[in-house]
Formats: sequence, C-alpha cells, structure tokens
Amino acid sequence: MKLSYKWLKQYIKIETSVNNIAEALTMSGSEVGEIDSYKNDPVMELEITANRPDCLNVLGLAREVGAIFNKDLLLPEFIIPKQKIHKNGPEIICSIENDLLCSYYSGRVIRNVDVKAVSSEIKNRIFSVGMRDVNNVVDVTNFCLLETGQPLHAFDLDKIEGNEIIVRVAVKGEKIVTIDGVERVLEPPIVVIADKKRPIAIAGVMGGKHTEVTTGTRNILLESAYFSPVSIRQTSRKLGISTDSSYRFERGVDKAMVSKASDRAALLISRETSGEICAFHKTGTLTEKKKRIKFSIERAEKILGVRLKKTETERIFRRLGIQITARSKTSITVCPPSFRADLGSEIDLTEEIARIYGYDNIPREIAKFVPSVQRKETPRIVLEKITETCAGFGLNEIMSYSLISPAAAKLFTSGIEPARPVTIEKALSEEQKVLTPQLLTGMLKSIAWNLNRNNKDLGFFEIGKLYSRKNKKFLEIPVLSCALTGLNRKNWQEAERAVNFFDLKGIVESLCGVLKVPVKFHSNEEAGFQYSASVNIGKKTIGFIGEISPKILDKYDIAQKVFACQIKLDAIISLSKLESRHIAVNRFPSSSRDVSVLCSNQTAAENIRRIILKTGAELLRNVELVDMYEGKQVSSGKKSLTYSIEYGMSARTLTEEEIEAVHSKIKETLVSELNVAFR
Repeated sequence: MKLSYKWLKQYIKIETSVNNIAEALTMSGSEVGEIDSYKNDPVMELEITANRPDCLNVLGLAREVGAIFNKDLLLPEFIIPKQKIHKNGPEIICSIENDLLCSYYSGRVIRNVDVKAVSSEIKNRIFSVGMRDVNNVVDVTNFCLLETGQPLHAFDLDKIEGNEIIVRVAVKGEKIVTIDGVERVLEPPIVVIADKKRPIAIAGVMGGKHTEVTTGTRNILLESAYFSPVSIRQTSRKLGISTDSSYRFERGVDKAMVSKASDRAALLISRETSGEICAFHKTGTLTEKKKRIKFSIERAEKILGVRLKKTETERIFRRLGIQITARSKTSITVCPPSFRADLGSEIDLTEEIARIYGYDNIPREIAKFVPSVQRKETPRIVLEKITETCAGFGLNEIMSYSLISPAAAKLFTSGIEPARPVTIEKALSEEQKVLTPQLLTGMLKSIAWNLNRNNKDLGFFEIGKLYSRKNKKFLEIPVLSCALTGLNRKNWQEAERAVNFFDLKGIVESLCGVLKVPVKFHSNEEAGFQYSASVNIGKKTIGFIGEISPKILDKYDIAQKVFACQIKLDAIISLSKLESRHIAVNRFPSSSRDVSVLCSNQTAAENIRRIILKTGAELLRNVELVDMYEGKQVSSGKKSLTYSIEYGMSARTLTEEEIEAVHSKIKETLVSELNVAFR
C-alpha cells in the first residue's frame, strides 16, 4: 500500500513531517518500508498485515494518524444531494443467485457522460501511488478504491443485454475476454457478473472487454458490491489473477462503505464527465450484528504495566472509530466499527490502546514477578498423569495422522458419540479424506508397520481427538486409545504367555484407579470387534474395550490378536482426584479365606465380588479374584472362579468364630442371589 503525504493531508490537518508520520505508523503496526517522491510529494510504501484491511486505503491510514496525533478526521462528501439525482425511472434490474457468494449488489446509472482525460487533481493522486490513468470514469473508480478501500467497476450501460445484471456462478466452459485482452475459460465456483446473454465481468477481480468504458461510452452503470472473501480468493487463485480489487475483497471490505463509496464515485464522475446521476438499484442486504465488548481499564493497566487515564482511553477509542455505548466506574462498553472485524475481545482493545499510546512509552522495567500457586491447569495435569501411567505399564506413545480414508472410517463405530464423519471437500487423496472418527485406524497402521519390521510384542497408547458432526455442529472429542498385541512375557523364569483381554482391562482399571475414577465394564457388541465390553462411569458409557475382529486385522495384514480400547477423556478429567491420601498400616493382623465359586460362564466376576464386599461390610479388607478355570473339570457352560478374601478390622483382632460366621453368610448370599455352587 502506497500513501501520498499530500493526499493524506486532505483528510487530516497535520504539519508533522513525513518522517515523523512514517515512524508513528510503523510503531503502531503499519510498517513504512521506504519513502519515495512524486513531484515533490513524499510517498510512503507500507506493509499492511492481513488482519487490517481497513488500512488498505487513504482514509483508513488517515484515521490511524489522527488517533496517534490526536487530530480530527476530515471525511469527503459521501451523500448525493437530492437535486442532483435525475429520476428517469428503473433502467436496470439487479439479481443475486447465491447470497453466500455475494450478499449485496448495487448499480448506479449515470447518463450522458463525456468520457475523456481525468482532471489533473485526480490524475496526480493516482499517479503518486503508481497507478496509470485510463479515462475520467475509470480513474474515478480507481481513485475511490484507493480513498475508501471499496472496489468499484463501471460498465458501458448500452452494451449490457436485456437491462438486467445477474450475479451467478460461472457455467463450466463459458468464456470471457477480460479488459487486459486475455480470453479466460470459466468454471464453478468462479462468480461472474452477467447480463441476459453472457458474463460481462469476473466478480470482484476484473471487468470484461466487451462492456468496458471507452471514449465512445455515453451511459454507464456503476457497480458497488460485497463479495465473499473466500469466493474471491478461490477465483483469484484459479485464474492466476491478482488485482487491486481482488486484494481488498479477499481480506474483507467495510460493509458500511459499499453504498457510501458508490455515492462518492457518482458525485466525482458527474463532476468529471458532466453526467446525470440517475436510478440506483440494489439487491441483498448488508446487515451485520453489532458486537458489544466490555473493556476493563484496570485489567488493561495490569497487562501493559502503565497507568491509563479514562479520558485518554476514551479519546483513543473515539479516534479509531470505536463507539462507546456505556460507562461504569471500572469499565467501558464499546461497539467496534464495521471496518474493524479484527476487534472481537477485550484483549484486542487492549492492544489498540497499547499501539496508539505507544509501545515506546511503556516502561522497560519488568514488574515484580509473583509466581502462581498452580502453574498448570487440572486438565493438563491429568493428561500428564495418564501419559506417565501408560508409559509405566510399558506402553509406547504414538501420534497418528488425523486424516483417514472413507473406507477406514466405516470399520469401527465410535462407541462414544453417535454422529456423522467430517469429510474434506478437496482432499489431497482418497486416503486423507475424512477427519478420523476413531483412533483405532492409526493404531492398527502403527502395529502393522512394526510387525513388518519384526517387532511383534507391542503396546501402544495415543491421546488424540475424534471428529464428527451432530445437529449441524462440529465436535472434537478428546480420547485415549490403547492397544496390546504379541507376548505379555517371555523370559527364562516364566513360560511364554500372549497378551489377552484382561491385560488391557487391567491397564484401564489401574489407570482409572490412579485417577480415582470408578469405572465398570459391561459386555456389549461393538462393530469391528470379536468381542467387547463398554467402559462405564455409573450409567454413562465413556468408551469400549475388546479384541479386534480378524476380518479387520486382515485388511492391515496383521496375523496376531490385537486388543484395543478407546475412552472419552473429558469425563475422566472432570472426575479425576489428584490429591494423595495415605492410610496407616493396620496394627492388628488379618486372616484370609479362599472361596471357589462354580457359576454360569455368563455371570460377571464383578457381580460376585460386589456381593462379597456388600455382605462382608466392615469386616473385609480386600477381595481379589485369583483364578478362573473353564475346562474338563467343570460342566459345559460353567466356569470356576476363586476369590481370596482378607478379613480384618483396624480396632481389634477378629476371632475365628466371627470370621467363619461372615464367611458362611457370604456363601449363603451368593447361592441365594446368583444360584452358584462351591468346589
């Protein structure tokens, strides 16, 4: 962006040197790279950041200078006097086919124009910033673009077919010759301005050769519109064209300036061409919900380390066009202007105060540092504890890719949130088309990769996110996924043993035990699993665990059993208890008894343990399942479970009679409630 010093002084009365202005703009965030000269007029070249499209015009930069130097902004004439409007009736109709691509479109008819060279005043202004002259109509639209930041375009009205302007998506294969003389082939999603016969401009980028304004033009249609920044960016990249108009539309123009700039240009064109300002036609809306931000001066002072006067703070806001809507003793409520879409929160306003107040005016001394009692928030501490615990069980942490193929996304159900997968519209490949709805795909890929390199005994865990859509909302669900495969142990003292379901279940139980989160397991049927169980907190399901189906393992060329789980982390984090409690060693001895229960193989071992604990009550110290047997020694459909029960009290030693009495009562309760037998 180039800024003429003489042009700037038209909108702000300031006698400060151009070097002082350049330094002030640089320090406030609009860096001046160099200063050239055009006919004794210093011209600054600025680097404007992408979040500040309001500074891509002379008025915006004048507003910045006015805020820094506390000067009033002098606005040009934007309102067309009624006596200058010739009411000749409707002469053109405007319509928009897709309001997501163009929310507002207007056309101003100006008749009987005399197209010739523009006045020296406007010519010098556009020349000073490196723009060439064409004719008085085109030069005025360029002048207003540079002045207000709103792109405009003028059509030769007499060359528009059918008295109608249509904003629509291009039809694949249709062509247009643009004003640079190049024929361009169009296709969706390029947006075009068309008449009844053909496209006459590429919306927001470049006009067409057929309807350009020349010295033979007598009537014009002046366009001013608001196009979707994303749409203009896509069009510009697809066609390989970047213009002053597209550059501004891509970053978002000021909606409040669309109509004002049209009126400003109409007045100047009428003056330059002696043309008659006639009918004005518009379609669409430019309404935008106003934001209200509460700004605390006290919080801003703590952040910046300086004392702020309320009057000075309000002055800066007013100079920047920020409306003050309410005041209290400790805060100011403001409404950001339409041209400052980047102002969305209190910290944004604090930054505005800092840059206008002057970063060089903020003391360099570092305030006394008072450390926080808790430097890490609870969720982070819990995640670190989960990582530490999983690593302690010998699991290796992995990080898998978040994009998977549609086929892989259908292999498992999430077991956590019933929702639809999130698909990428323009994926790089079929293998990277869906944001993963489960972490098991990445887990299986890691296992397969290691097996192919002869690493067969594997234990992995990953903390990541699942992605889905539900009720038009996009969900990101943090989860923990673990997997085991291969041998559990392999050494000279003990025989080889492959990992099984209970190894992984034990890891999950131990992890939840460390975090003091009570979980239960209930048998279920999870898609993609040979057998599985849900992981529950109370009645709420937070995940699943099981053996992955051989059919799915075949798809990844995995020839050994894989046990995996996936658990929703937000429930775990919210219920975790991180404080440590220590229990004194019992002074009185305990006594152990074993009980071998013969029951149906459908009976949950946890149900038996629950009944033992409930019946034994305060006389029990611990109950542990020590053996399970299914085979020739028991009937078909039955299993034998052996529990070790430890009896004891903290106040005294139990007698044999007391132990036998409660032990017998436990056995009687098991028989009456579960119809078991004893071996």
